[in-house]
Amino acid sequence: TRNIGLFTNAGLKLEDSVKMIKGFSNEAAASGTTNQAAAAAAYQLSQALSAGQIRLMDWRSLTNAGMGNDNMKNGLLDVAKAMGAIDAKTATAAQKDFNSSLAKGWLTTEVMSKYLNIMTNDYTEAEIAAMGFSAEQAEAFKKQAIVAEESATKVRTLTQLMGTIQEASGSGWAKTFEL
Repeated sequence: TRNIGLFTNAGLKLEDSVKMIKGFSNEAAASGTTNQAAAAAAYQLSQALSAGQIRLMDWRSLTNAGMGNDNMKNGLLDVAKAMGAIDAKTATAAQKDFNSSLAKGWLTTEVMSKYLNIMTNDYTEAEIAAMGFSAEQAEAFKKQAIVAEESATKVRTLTQLMGTIQEASGSGWAKTFEL
């Protein structure tokens, strides 16, 4: 909820912020990012979103949190190409030197928003394809979104179980105090 507040303060609508945080959380879980690192990255990302563009220092906060991996880079490049924010030549150069390519200003709030919305796993392959992606891209995005959502929602280790129990008990106490 804190991160949703950050995103709405950045000028995004509440519904958009909720979807983006869901996608962001799924992406964070898929990359193995800790809650603390994801929260710090979300704060930095909210600052970038309010400026309308993700710059190198903003991207570095994502990579420092463990989220700026090749899957995310390639996904963002595919989204940017589909939206017309970047051409094929620039995208090819960006695959070789992603960090330097950010100076061109192609990684906008709209590109990041669409990518994070796809990572919510709320869309079918057909809906993703209708956003301007090829059938192959839609299939790859859908698989990536499924893995991300499962990473965020399925407990696989004792550490995750303990964290889930701790979070659930905290949520339960919060509800008790609210009542």
